[in-house]
Amino acid sequence: MNVFYFSSDLYASIAAVSILSLLENNKTIDYIHFFIADDGIKEETKVKLAEMINKYNADIQYIPLPDPSELLDFPFKDRYQIGHSYPRMCIARLLPKSIDRVLILDSDTLVLGDLGNLWNMNMGDNILAGVADCMNLKAFNRQFALSDGQFYCNAGMFLVDLKKWRDQSIEDEIIKTIKENNGNVFFFEQTLMNYSCRGKIKKLHPRYNTYTLFYAFEYENLITWRHPTVFYNKRTVCEAVDNPKIIHFTRNFYMKSHPWKENSEHPMTEIYRNYMLMTPWKGLWKDNRTIEQEKRYILWHKIPQKTLCWGANIIYNMIRPLMWWRNE
Repeated sequence: MNVFYFSSDLYASIAAVSILSLLENNKTIDYIHFFIADDGIKEETKVKLAEMINKYNADIQYIPLPDPSELLDFPFKDRYQIGHSYPRMCIARLLPKSIDRVLILDSDTLVLGDLGNLWNMNMGDNILAGVADCMNLKAFNRQFALSDGQFYCNAGMFLVDLKKWRDQSIEDEIIKTIKENNGNVFFFEQTLMNYSCRGKIKKLHPRYNTYTLFYAFEYENLITWRHPTVFYNKRTVCEAVDNPKIIHFTRNFYMKSHPWKENSEHPMTEIYRNYMLMTPWKGLWKDNRTIEQEKRYILWHKIPQKTLCWGANIIYNMIRPLMWWRNE
């Protein structure tokens, strides 16, 4: 199995929990090769990661992080104009040509199940496989340039058929789209990868990317807020919450959702911290919210969730799509 992460030195401790949980729950896989796009990871951190995985059939290869302007052939104003995790868009150039399939994971994930069936699945004619993001493609048509019925998946987990990716020149399509949009793309590589592989993305069960929205909101309220065009029914979302394979701890205004921080409210926090204690990094990050952020958080919870989601729907699906998106 080939697994790709992106990490800075600061987030290496977060990536370590994801890596450790994957290894612990996938011992039947013969060998796991980790590739980490290296955004300044210190040598002492790499030593700790190597010591952490030495009892497993696995290795880690670090890929020096290329400058995005060189990698994507566009004069970005700074390296963050296209987001922090841009290397995922150029995996065919960054990974060895001998690799035909790769699993891309965000660092803020926790693997709780065997991924053998996912890794060995038949992708048919599809280039990507992933879990639907809870988005209204009709409302955001100008930003996504996708039809209402097309599939748009969350970038916390991508399974990529690299052979088809290369054969169909997906990275050339990504670069072309960046230039057409003057470097300003809504949701960065998530949108670029979805758009460039449109019509060739396999929809997976949400247990393979069970993100925070599923835990923070009642299903009916989530639908009221987001009005997603391509999504899952309530039973399927409940199956993911009850039996997740990969949990994705996405940031959310309604829930203190990062389990590596103090005061986390995520219901899977204890499980996450059990894996965290198995890594070289055991201390919690401080809750660094400002006073204003804490006040807003208290306000949101004084409003009934159903009412809050009605208001959020107006802002998210009617006002936000009208805003001109500028990454600068």
